[in-house]
Amino acid sequence: MSTTRTRLRTTAASLAVAALIAGCGVQGTTGTTAAGSTVSTSTSDSEGSTEETSGTAEESAAAPEDDEAAGEDTEEAIGTVGLTTHADGDEADYDAASAVSVELADDGGSSSAGSGVEVSSTEEGTDLVTIAEAGTYVLSGTLTDGQVVVDVPEEDDVTVVLDGVEITSSLGSALQISSAEDATVVLADGSDNALTDPETYAQTEASVDEETGEEVDAPNAALYSTADLTIAGTGALTVESYGADGITSKDGLVILSGEITVNAVDDGIRGKDFLSIQGGTLTVTANGDALKSDNTEDGTGIIAVSGDSTEITVAAGDDAVKAENVIDLVDGTLTVTQSLEGLESARIVVEGGTTEVTASDDALNAASDTVTPSVEISGGELTLTSDGDGLDSNGTVTMTGGTVVVNGPTMDGNGAVDVDGDFLLSGGTLTAVGSAGMMMAPSTDSEQASIATALSGSVAAGETLTVTDADGAVVAEVAVTKDTASLVLSTADLVAGETYTVTAGGTEVATATAGEYAQMGMGGMGGGSRP
Repeated sequence: MSTTRTRLRTTAASLAVAALIAGCGVQGTTGTTAAGSTVSTSTSDSEGSTEETSGTAEESAAAPEDDEAAGEDTEEAIGTVGLTTHADGDEADYDAASAVSVELADDGGSSSAGSGVEVSSTEEGTDLVTIAEAGTYVLSGTLTDGQVVVDVPEEDDVTVVLDGVEITSSLGSALQISSAEDATVVLADGSDNALTDPETYAQTEASVDEETGEEVDAPNAALYSTADLTIAGTGALTVESYGADGITSKDGLVILSGEITVNAVDDGIRGKDFLSIQGGTLTVTANGDALKSDNTEDGTGIIAVSGDSTEITVAAGDDAVKAENVIDLVDGTLTVTQSLEGLESARIVVEGGTTEVTASDDALNAASDTVTPSVEISGGELTLTSDGDGLDSNGTVTMTGGTVVVNGPTMDGNGAVDVDGDFLLSGGTLTAVGSAGMMMAPSTDSEQASIATALSGSVAAGETLTVTDADGAVVAEVAVTKDTASLVLSTADLVAGETYTVTAGGTEVATATAGEYAQMGMGGMGGGSRP
């Protein structure tokens, strides 16, 4: 019995509409599929399935394409942004019996038990293994100086299963997908795999496609794809990039599962149109940006993190998570241990999950030269620790739920909260501590009241700020992680017009009246309020 698949090609226009129309939050898919299936983001096991499906690779590659009928009954968009992708969640499933086995070996010793594979060597002795036909290929073995290239017709799909593979390339990308419609890399259950690129790539300039005449970018990642790329499976993959990025797709990149470690001299993981992480355990260390989506066209440049078992840990020399248009945190755990700026995009949406960011500059920065930036927080737990601004929007902030803790700067030139436009707060809990020179609070016409006050003296790291009402009842306790001179607090327990006392170590350091602080309008901050 064959497995019939359908495809919905996500266009820039459809993504643009989805990004502008807010929908209900949906958990992202964390399962697996045969290559070329598309758009489904309902919740499933982040570890994926290793169950074999019926139907051959040839039958799958020849499956009909019907854009109008593609999964209309089951498609669900990821989060408020409504991102749809080329993956449908079962990419790790494949028919092992019909797959082509490829054993990698040095000195031209690679072999294939099936068609569609070409083995050759360069004049310099580099081993080249080229996959030239659509289908499923299971790779194992080692190339100490080699390269695997996928070059199938651009309308075809291909699945590459890594089952104990180690590839080190002196040419450029260790695994390079030069041409395909959709490409899937499956990490076989229980396997350890490694891809390594050189410090210098043989090809550094763009080339011209002889058939289309279009300019083609030079490969710039240890795992590089010109096609939509999906990574699935429960195995492990270590990517070491000494010359460029770790993993890059020039279209969209979906990560469904797997244990993935990336160390890169430039960017860690990049999906030009979008990067959708729906499951797996990722550890990314990059000298540039750790997670990136940099297409400037409307409806692209999106990073979405979903799946309740998703675990991401990143350390970046530049931005930890950088999207041109939208960052959408739907679910999962994201920990930024080091960065210049933590989260940066024109629009930053926090719907759920647990996010902790440490930054030497701004921890969260909504910025854009073309649209009004915005931060929208409706759920989840967000902890921002910064030497620059903590929660920074060059536009607006809307908070309707969730928990936000800002451990802001100690220098007066920056603030724990910095908002150019309105900061409207109607739910959730906000706690922001830091320096007092640029202190800012939510807009005074917010539905939920806040207190904002400079402290009578600096409170040292390790102490606790206790906020009590007029009856002495404790409203909040705030653990101070570094020296602080101000407190901004908003919870559902605060009552507008009531006065609250702030103490540290039993000593009163401030009093504040909820909802009453002056608007100073400094730096063009017309909507947010500066006490």
